[in-house]
Amino acid sequence: MTDAITVAVVGSALKAVAGEMGDSLRRSAHSPIIREMLDYACALFTVAGESVAEDAQIPALLGSMSVALPMLLQDHPAETIRPGDIFIGNDPYRGCTHTPDIHLFAPVFSGDRLVAWVGNLAHHTDIGGTNPGTEGFANRSVYEEGLRFPWVRLVDADNENHALLAYFANNTRDADSSLGDLRAQMAAIKLGVRRMQDLLAKYSPDLLVAVMAERLDQGERRMRSLLRSTPDGTGHAVGYLDNDGIDDQPVRIEVSLRLRGDQITVDFSGTATQMAGGMNCSRTATIAAVIFAIKSAFDPDGDQTGGCLRPLDIILPPGSAVNPAFPAAVSLRHLAAQRITDTLVRALSAIKPEFQVGGSFVGFSSLAAECKHPRNGRMVVMADDLGGGMGGHARGDGVSAVDPYLGNVAMLPMEICERQYPIRILRTELAEDSAGNGRHRGGLGIRREYEFLDTCDVVFYSEQTVASFAPWGAEGGQAGQPASLTLIRADGRSQTITKERLIVQAGDRLITTTAGGGGWGSPQERDNQAIERDIAEGKLSRERAQETYGL
Repeated sequence: MTDAITVAVVGSALKAVAGEMGDSLRRSAHSPIIREMLDYACALFTVAGESVAEDAQIPALLGSMSVALPMLLQDHPAETIRPGDIFIGNDPYRGCTHTPDIHLFAPVFSGDRLVAWVGNLAHHTDIGGTNPGTEGFANRSVYEEGLRFPWVRLVDADNENHALLAYFANNTRDADSSLGDLRAQMAAIKLGVRRMQDLLAKYSPDLLVAVMAERLDQGERRMRSLLRSTPDGTGHAVGYLDNDGIDDQPVRIEVSLRLRGDQITVDFSGTATQMAGGMNCSRTATIAAVIFAIKSAFDPDGDQTGGCLRPLDIILPPGSAVNPAFPAAVSLRHLAAQRITDTLVRALSAIKPEFQVGGSFVGFSSLAAECKHPRNGRMVVMADDLGGGMGGHARGDGVSAVDPYLGNVAMLPMEICERQYPIRILRTELAEDSAGNGRHRGGLGIRREYEFLDTCDVVFYSEQTVASFAPWGAEGGQAGQPASLTLIRADGRSQTITKERLIVQAGDRLITTTAGGGGWGSPQERDNQAIERDIAEGKLSRERAQETYGL
């Protein structure tokens, strides 16, 4: 048995390798969505595909890699894998989340022995398909969602597959960015393999394998212990998406939880059947949401490894919105995944009352624009994603202007936007009065205004634009204000949109306002000094304060 000190030292080294891979990817990526908005993840894995160390970036992506690598191993038996191989995949029906998230994995050998894997994934701004940015709420099948790579070799024993790289570049709207990002992923993968080889020069392969196994067992023991320390119980919650991207009918997300001893079951029976549009949540993305919610509730401070997943039993009805059947479209799965997580948080509060919080913004207001570079005239694709307010809770107010739950993505910096795209960002601010009031108010949403300086083909979308599905209040707190998108044409005409693909012209403007988080506790219990501070900081208007608090 490996001693605890060695496990801690080598385990820290493994986490450092994952972190250095992430730094490499971020610093060398071409697209703002990776280098500025941080939409990527890196991790290390056992030979069997269980994660043993992660670079903590995007929960939705980290959870997905633990599902993706075992699928790769089904297609490529261990005896066929060689040093210098790098595999590529992005097929949501082969363990990935949606086509823009490209996974790369590479084996780590000690002599002839396969001892580990390194992997990363990054969100590519465009990978072809019907819509700019690939994602589409109205897509009818995955065939509309760009290139789908089965698990194939991008690099074969150190020999790049130039034909595959050329095919990849030829099928994206922004080839320079896409190829640059893919090469950044390859560089990070190769760095990870080198750093693992450095560890193998210091420690034997037997010791490294033993440490990885022990880290998994530690994660399992810790999670099971924390589950046992919580009284057995059940939880249930229902949440809704505004619509399926095609018609106006809401989409039901239902989850039931059952904690018995050191095992927890998460059951999505009762969830709506798969959607006609592109907002279905792929099985992998749903599992990632469950991992995040359970880990946050029971063990937010421990290392995330594959061992933490062993006490989970996840029931995903086939052909449902949380586990669609091929070839259902899934490119906009993040909207459903965020709603799944928010619903899980609500259900968990029945088992862990201290986990009760107000609802958060889960709309992920976004736009993707196909346009021309303002200086060189080449075709480029701009993408921006906005978070909003998190819910208030027993210990204080919700956090404002964040990408809650699974995302953790940063906003596109206005300087980068205006340098690379014909789009000007006129203002970015907290949205006054967007938060749900309460003893502890929710966090505020974001208001961002864009001005288009040239003709652009744009996909717009948000969620929680329906007041009844806005972030809910808890313990008597008020709901947050719903999100909104307003397009103002150059001639002054205005239209409210939710999910649209439109051609915009020079002078058109978009005002995006994201939802604020739900409040916690009765508004009548809020401290007067906190109310006055919110007014002074522009978070709460005098009118709203008078209406809610009588001030």
